[in-house]
Amino acid sequence: MSPLLEARGVTRTLPGPVPVTLVRGIDLAIGRGEFVAVTGPSGSGKSSLLYLLGLLDRPTEGHVLIDGEDTARLSAGALARLRRQRLGFVFQFHFLLPEFTSLENVLLPMRRLGGEEAALRARAEALLERLGLADAMAKLPEELSGGMRQRVAVARALANDPALVLADEPTGNLDSRNAASMFDLFETLVAEHGRSIVVVTHDPALAARARRQVRLVDGRIVEDTGAVAA
Repeated sequence: MSPLLEARGVTRTLPGPVPVTLVRGIDLAIGRGEFVAVTGPSGSGKSSLLYLLGLLDRPTEGHVLIDGEDTARLSAGALARLRRQRLGFVFQFHFLLPEFTSLENVLLPMRRLGGEEAALRARAEALLERLGLADAMAKLPEELSGGMRQRVAVARALANDPALVLADEPTGNLDSRNAASMFDLFETLVAEHGRSIVVVTHDPALAARARRQVRLVDGRIVEDTGAVAA
């Protein structure tokens, strides 16, 4: 069985008078049901790698495969559909729509894929409750703390039950209790639902909770603690 996600020789270089290479020669396979923490110093290429794996950027060289399919062959529209159906992305900044409530922000991606409204609403409410946001469903982003906004963003990323969740410093605005709770949720998604999670983090204690750790330095993988699961 092919990995859920695979990077083969992925390099990303920004053009210019002095080209800047963000990541280089990345070979990485993520299996189903894996929980992976990506670590490394600032500027090591962690976020750049996550954007490439999440199909939000295209590599200058190399290939990113989802379920064995080479995404380089897909049109922009096909990539967008694949992201909606298979991937969930948590950004460093929440990017919530300011005119919509927490519940509406979570419902938006669900409605794009379709389904019965009552079922969609029930799932969105359950996600928000799981993240400690039962009292924030009707509030606008401006009425929430930074940590609460980030948790709404996590609920939105999980809205369509993605096979793979990619999270870029998702606990950066959270206190230790809520950060631990978020990682509890990630562990549940892996253990009970077979989802794959890739998290960029600077927190060694949280990274240690992942079953596998990948460390980047200067855009290259210098350490990988575990082999990919099938």
